[in-house]
Amino acid sequence: MTLTQEVVTYDGLPASAGGAHSLRTKNPRTAYESVQAFLDAAVVTIGAPEMSFQLWAGGPPDETDRLESFAAAHLGGPQSRQRTHTQWRVRADDVDATLDTLSGAGSGAVTTHGHPLASLVWSAPVALVDTATGSTYEGIDADAFGGFAVDGYGRLLGASGVRATFGTTASSLSLWLAFPADDRLHDAAAHVQKHLPFRLSAKHWRRWRATKDGQSYRATKITSPLVP
Repeated sequence: MTLTQEVVTYDGLPASAGGAHSLRTKNPRTAYESVQAFLDAAVVTIGAPEMSFQLWAGGPPDETDRLESFAAAHLGGPQSRQRTHTQWRVRADDVDATLDTLSGAGSGAVTTHGHPLASLVWSAPVALVDTATGSTYEGIDADAFGGFAVDGYGRLLGASGVRATFGTTASSLSLWLAFPADDRLHDAAAHVQKHLPFRLSAKHWRRWRATKDGQSYRATKITSPLVP
């Protein structure tokens, strides 16, 4: 199969830059609502999201016991238990109770490293909405780019995804977005920016083009389409 199509991606943020954008609020419910507003306005979620409750080691014993008791009562047995943290699967019906529990934690609900003691993690593949049509952009998905892997973490060129972490003392949003690489790019990026509670980075944009032999893709860094 010969590959010819181009696409622009935004990686917000890569591990080297902290891994995610801060949602700029210490209230987990406020952070959750801001992410849901973005999702409702700018993307279509593909399938049901994956949600988990994560409780990290190294926090205050009383707060750790409270959070673990909540998980045992509402979420059942843990999905996994590791030395660093324990994780429970969260069903849609349990999201509100989980957010209430996280929001009820005090400012001391942090680990010895200063990270949030517990969090609700929400992730899903998504597709950007074309504001001109109200539908997703045709031809921008993993199949359109031959299932080309952009890294060793399972991300495929043309696919978009969102991963949000709503923690006891801080929340963040990680974005991997695929945009049309033509004259629709600026409007598409502006629409995403309009519905986010933070500024997209100017540094993490790439244009992907097929190699000369048409068998692979090569990325080049580009200036943010939002820069005047």
